[in-house]
Amino acid sequence: MTSQACARAIYWRAKPGQLDAYSAYLNQHVEPVDEEARRQGALRSFMTLVDRTPDAPWTHMRLFVFDNYQSRSSMLTALAAAANTVTPDPQQRAERAIHAATLRDRVGEADFDLQGPLHAA
Repeated sequence: MTSQACARAIYWRAKPGQLDAYSAYLNQHVEPVDEEARRQGALRSFMTLVDRTPDAPWTHMRLFVFDNYQSRSSMLTALAAAANTVTPDPQQRAERAIHAATLRDRVGEADFDLQGPLHAA
């Protein structure tokens, strides 16, 4: 069943004192890449949920929705292609990755099947 709508959540924890800086980084540098991937048809939608609770296991959950499992399994390749489109300079992309590492730590990820109808945003 390859036409099942599905999602992937990636959980991040902002480093101490970096919650707002990481949120700004996502808004300025990451979301344009996600939007380009969406525009190219690689994903249906994306969003970031922020948990400001001090003892939360994660601070930022990035949620990506896909039309099917194949799109979800191709997520990293599609986002890399979108990043190349948005920021063609590989040195700039590398510098942003280094900067991102100073702002957050990866907590984990999970894949989900979606139930019910998908509504337009």
